[in-house]
Formats: sequence, structure tokens, C-alpha cells
Amino acid sequence: MRLFNFLFIILIALPISFMLAFEHGLLDQWVEEDLIPADPFIKAELASTVTSQELDLAINDALDQDAYEDALMYADIADYASIPLSEETTKRLTDAGSLLLRVSRDTGSFFEGFLTGEGSDTAGFMGAITSDLTVVGDLRDIGQEGTKLVAGEEYSELILGLSVVGVAATGATIASGGSTLPVKVGVSLMKIAKRTGALTRAFARQLGDLVRASVNFSRLRRSLSSADLANNRATRRTVTEFGKTLDLSMLTPVLDDMASLQRAAGPAESVRLLSRVESANDLRRVTRMSGKLGTKTRGVMTLTGKTSLRAFKTVANLVLMMLQWVWAIVAGLVTLFLGMGARRTFRRVRRA
Repeated sequence: MRLFNFLFIILIALPISFMLAFEHGLLDQWVEEDLIPADPFIKAELASTVTSQELDLAINDALDQDAYEDALMYADIADYASIPLSEETTKRLTDAGSLLLRVSRDTGSFFEGFLTGEGSDTAGFMGAITSDLTVVGDLRDIGQEGTKLVAGEEYSELILGLSVVGVAATGATIASGGSTLPVKVGVSLMKIAKRTGALTRAFARQLGDLVRASVNFSRLRRSLSSADLANNRATRRTVTEFGKTLDLSMLTPVLDDMASLQRAAGPAESVRLLSRVESANDLRRVTRMSGKLGTKTRGVMTLTGKTSLRAFKTVANLVLMMLQWVWAIVAGLVTLFLGMGARRTFRRVRRA
């Protein structure tokens, strides 16, 4: 009995008590979130809440809408969580991939689209990012929005402010050998998200507050008033000089998180994920999640409704994992005993 009580405390009571405290944030001062691996909990959540039929439906809906990348994302989730797909869905996904390869090989249209930015969502995003990384996009936006600012017309404070930060970061990138490149990437992606409507209202407001804390727009208006905004060289010199007055201490962490999200999930996917971000803290959580799940992040969030790694690390999922371990141990023991019994029976038959 003492042995049973000891095993119960060590194997069940202590782990569950620990997870309860962790789940409710009582151990935040002492326990790093990354101390507990997220993968087993995410897989347990998917296995318990997502059915084969649900993934079949998601894949087929994506294929019906010609969203082949989304179909692959859900198929990847099925493989990740060991959730079987129907033969019909697997065949349709394979046929869609074969068709895409045939079209690209026979006509070259896929690769032409990739190179020109037409017919490829990702290529279009990469083209926009590239233009901003080379300051072309930033100077274009400063010319457009800055002219409105100087004239006293309605302008996009967010686009103009981010563009000014982008030009300033470009100079710093060259001087520092590339250390501020994440800021440039973050600026480009945030501008794309603003233009495409991917930014939620709440996050757009917070991002706007951070931009206003970084950029003195009254001083910027005076600086741009004396510049020829139709001349990119003159504009760049003016904005670069103005950039020395920027205070990016509050904005840089958000732009760094956006750049990290892009590295994990890709440019187009990272912008799509912003539709689920309501604050800088949300962005940080989604970025951490994408570090584990990569391009599967949006699909997992859609299927489970959870937007952080901590949300998966629950007692319920711990119990599911423990039950899987117990089942594996029981199955192993049963196999062992059956094997031993079979060997004994075989020996008796041979002796007889």
C-alpha cells in the first residue's frame, strides 16, 4: 500500500498539481514557459479535438477554392498529429499537386508568375518587401503621404511613420552591417498588412500609438516642408537626418517580433496571422507559437481556437498524455505476457 501511495504521489498527484499551478500562472516567477515542451501538448490537443472528417473537410474546402498551400498546411497538421485522412482526400491532394507540377513544367507559367510576382501570392509579398528593403517603397510612401502632411490634407500616419522608420533603419543597417535588418522587414510587413486590411483595429491603434511615440510628426512636417519630395535623393537625405531624432525603444520589439514571425512562417503567412493579433502581447505569443509550428501555425489556431503555447499546456492535455503512456505500457505488458505464454505453449507442444 505504501508503494502504491508513493507511486500515486510521484506519478500522478505531483505532475497534476504542478500543471494546475503552471496553467494558472502561479509559477511564472520560477518556471520558464519553454521549460515544458509544447509539442506533446499540442499533439494531444489536436488528437482529442480534431477529427479526421474535420481535416478532410478543411483540405477539400481549400482545394475547392484553389488554395493548394492551405490544403498542404492541413495535410501537414494531419501528419504532425497522426490523424488519418480518408483515401479520397489523400488522392485528391496528390492529384492537385501533380496537376500543378504538370502545368508548371509544360507551360512555365508557374515559374514566370513566381519571377514576376503574378499568380503567386508569396512572390507578390516578396516583391513588396524587397522594394521596402531597398528604400524604394519607403521613399514612394513618404512622397505620397508626406506631401499630404505638408499640405494639411488627410494622410496615413501609420504608413508615413513606418516609412520614416524604414528609411532611418536602412542607414543604420548599412552602418551596423545588418543588425537593424529585422526592423526593416517588420516595417515592410506591417505596411503590407495595413494596406491589405490584415491588421485588426485594436492592433492598428496600438501600433499607431507606438509610431507616434517614435516619430514627432510636427517636427517631421517642418522637415519635409523644406524638401523636394519629388526627388528621392533629397527626400532620403532629409528623412535620414530627421531619423536621428527618432526614439524606437518601444517600437523596435514589435517590429523584431514581426520579423521573427516571418522567418518561421513566411512573409505571406505572417501577414495573414496578424488578423488574429489584437495587441503586441498577442503578436509575441503568436511569434513564439510559430517558432514551434512554422507554416502550420494558422491552421492549428483555426482548428483549436488557441493562440499561444501556454494555452495548450493544460491539465486536460497532461491527462491525455498520461493515458497514452499508460495505454502504451499496458499494451507492452500484454504483448510481453502473451509472448511468454505462447512460448511456453509451444515448448509443451514440442515436448509432447
